[in-house]
Amino acid sequence: MKYLKEKFGKYFQFKNTINGTDYFLRGLATILFLIPIGIFVGVGVALITTNAVLAGLLVGIGALLLIPMLWFSIATSYKRINSFFPNNAGWLTALTFLFSFVVEGLNPNSGANMDFENPAPYVNPFDNPVYIVLLLVSIAWSFYLLFGNSKVKKHIG
Repeated sequence: MKYLKEKFGKYFQFKNTINGTDYFLRGLATILFLIPIGIFVGVGVALITTNAVLAGLLVGIGALLLIPMLWFSIATSYKRINSFFPNNAGWLTALTFLFSFVVEGLNPNSGANMDFENPAPYVNPFDNPVYIVLLLVSIAWSFYLLFGNSKVKKHIG
């Protein structure tokens, strides 16, 4: 266990900084978390009619696997924001994720549509100027974190 903590612990810590390339690569690595989550949830949903207990257990395991994925993602964003704003990295990380949830909540097509017989019609997002402005701000912030040059010369995290 000590070996795992020494080898992989830095990816889950809220300290130090990372450069834009590591930020991008860690964003791609988040997809690796989604593979087992999708397998557990998919198999659980497939088994729901034959074995509800096992299905619930598998879906529960898949849901629990979301915790390290979110922790990894938030720690990665914190480290990148810490490269630019070391005194305010915690607040800016929280605001970044809050802002992302607000933008996604304003997306006219993001509602859960579980009615397969009468699906909701597609709504043009350009009809909502507030959503478009907030989406552009979110994209600009993401590009700044990805391509911006921080004053930190040697990133440790």
